[in-house]
Amino acid sequence: MGKKARKKAEQSAQNEMKSLSDPWISMRSGLIVMGIVSIGLAAWTAYQVSGDRPLMESILWGAVFGGSLWLVFFGFMLFNRWLRR
Repeated sequence: MGKKARKKAEQSAQNEMKSLSDPWISMRSGLIVMGIVSIGLAAWTAYQVSGDRPLMESILWGAVFGGSLWLVFFGFMLFNRWLRR
């Protein structure tokens, strides 16, 4: 293998590794999806709890479950940034 061929192979390997570490969805799209899913989960939880508990308590439980998705999302985002300094 010649010098040029080896250099070209190393460059293609670096480009391939870089493309694997790139995000597959943009931050804006991710936040929109998270917003829709968390609102849906909050509404679903409030609806499911509403038969057993008062209305305000069921809304509170829905907000807790919807907010917990955001905690997990931001926690993993911080963890990912910490690993990929």
